[in-house]
Amino acid sequence: MKSALRMTAAAISLLAGCGGESAPVVTTPPPEIPAPFVAGTESWETSSATSKRKYQISVALPLNYASSGQRYPVLYATDANFHFGTLVETARALRLENLIPDLIVVGIGWPVGHAVNAIGPRSLDLTPTADPVWVETGTRDWPKNGWPAPEGSGGGPAFLRFIREELIPSVEEKYRADPNNRAYYGFSLGGLFGTYVLLDNEGTFHRFILGSPALFWQNRIIFEQESAHAKTHTRVPARVFFSVGLDEDATDVAELANQAFVSNVREFVRVLSERRYEGLTLSAQYFEGERHNSVAGMTISRGLRFIYGSAR
Repeated sequence: MKSALRMTAAAISLLAGCGGESAPVVTTPPPEIPAPFVAGTESWETSSATSKRKYQISVALPLNYASSGQRYPVLYATDANFHFGTLVETARALRLENLIPDLIVVGIGWPVGHAVNAIGPRSLDLTPTADPVWVETGTRDWPKNGWPAPEGSGGGPAFLRFIREELIPSVEEKYRADPNNRAYYGFSLGGLFGTYVLLDNEGTFHRFILGSPALFWQNRIIFEQESAHAKTHTRVPARVFFSVGLDEDATDVAELANQAFVSNVREFVRVLSERRYEGLTLSAQYFEGERHNSVAGMTISRGLRFIYGSAR
């Protein structure tokens, strides 16, 4: 827990989506400000019986959905408050060149309005284990930047149950979704959560985009989870894309070796490759000149093309 005890406000600011030499001061918008409008989508709120929390679900359908009668691959995306619009419009643009198939995109966010307001709830739902130091530090420091305090940590298992037991069945009942072609997208803490899901997948997802995953969480506990997984599993049947910006550690967070993005992604990808898991198709992209927030768009474009590479 040594590295966890050394968690700084700079380290937390990266995961809150505000990486840089210094975090900007942000005035938190009121919750009633709506999220950016994305044409051709629908959205609703839902309360989870599993996690006891509220979520905002957004769905974008293919242009030919009404007339085709076919079933479609579904991409489930966490952090929809931040990335849903970029994901949807990038997928639509790539489809124009037949680089990916038509998709249903399902965004999983929180009914808090502006993306900045999602910083608090994502801290709980996207972390696989509880870290009281994270919560204590964030509660003390985040409001100084105008961000909401973290709502806790370690809610990942309950959040995964919500996705598996409530959201996916609902989507597959309401829409013509292909249950044999589900993908997951997550970035930063969402990438950490997605890595956790990959190791506890049970066939839930068949494709993963894991952008700048926060693999240093709680003294790199995800490495321990992978090691335990390898003792009882020889298969990881999934197509997986990892990414990270090579300048992501160009802040004072870089001095905390176990809290670096780049080295931990490199190491985790190496470990997965050396395991030679049956059924695992793996790719990793290391983007020059990109930092924690600037790399998200490139991650989405390259990631979509890779995970659907065999479905063009």
